[in-house]
Amino acid sequence: MTQEPEIPFLGFGSPEALEAAITKEEDDEFVVYAEGVFYASVCSCLPESEVVARMARRPSGTSSGWTLTEEGIKDGTPNPCPCDEKPSTHQHYLFAA
Repeated sequence: MTQEPEIPFLGFGSPEALEAAITKEEDDEFVVYAEGVFYASVCSCLPESEVVARMARRPSGTSSGWTLTEEGIKDGTPNPCPCDEKPSTHQHYLFAA
């Protein structure tokens, strides 16, 4: 009996490899706390350039990848905005894919 060749899972080989790629950069300084196909929200104390760079390396649901949205959040809050829990150190960022 011949074994079928393994088909890559979204280019990552397996669901486990995809999950590892998605979460490998998360830590206390950078947390993706909400993520869907087209939008993701990040809480971070890192400089904006580092947050954008980390999200650029993160797989998204589209071929264009994650980009920091230029418009504010729908309720008029600017992007980024201070974190509710740690406003002196952390910002919330909204990304679109």
